[in-house]
Amino acid sequence: MAVVTIPFDYEELAEPNSVVPICIEDTDHHGRKIAWGWIAAVVPIADTLRKLARWRLEDEWRVSELTELSVHRVWYKHCDNLGRSPSGRIWHRAVWVAEDLRAGGRRARRGLDEPLPEDETALASKLAAADPKILSRLFPHCGADFSGEIERAELFAAITRQIRLRGDVDAGEMLDMVRHGMDREEISAAFDKKPNTVTQTIYRAIRRALNDLGML
Repeated sequence: MAVVTIPFDYEELAEPNSVVPICIEDTDHHGRKIAWGWIAAVVPIADTLRKLARWRLEDEWRVSELTELSVHRVWYKHCDNLGRSPSGRIWHRAVWVAEDLRAGGRRARRGLDEPLPEDETALASKLAAADPKILSRLFPHCGADFSGEIERAELFAAITRQIRLRGDVDAGEMLDMVRHGMDREEISAAFDKKPNTVTQTIYRAIRRALNDLGML
């Protein structure tokens, strides 16, 4: 059993206080070594995990707790199957782990979950009437970074729900990343895709969702 520290060269940094280290147990509670790919997959999203800890847990130093739980949970679920985007899987899990920690546990967090205040069709109609160019408001131009462009939480919830209902798993995870402040370059690194591919994947998924919701 050992603790892995990210960045891997943390002890050699000239100014170690310049970055909050992420410490992860490399062995699960059954005594099994966690596949190294899961730990390595933390590196591309390390800064974003720190931001998530700072934003949702109000303490960047809780990033080790957040990350270790996330890595261990994806390991228990997927074992050696890293999939196409291990970083994306860790990030997706971390978003929910952060909410669990914030609420005081998974069961407590689920008790706090509330449905949308209106069904998706009614909500979509209201938003479309308020803003007939809602798609252009979401993405003013296809090459833009996405952070901060989603302004309406209700609209985001409706679109995300519809994307998941369509089974667009990658697009749903990418949109979660957008919602939590990741930019296009960070998302492309997590999914090992070109930035323009990420842009097109999200853009097309949103267009399909808006069409399903009667907004296009």
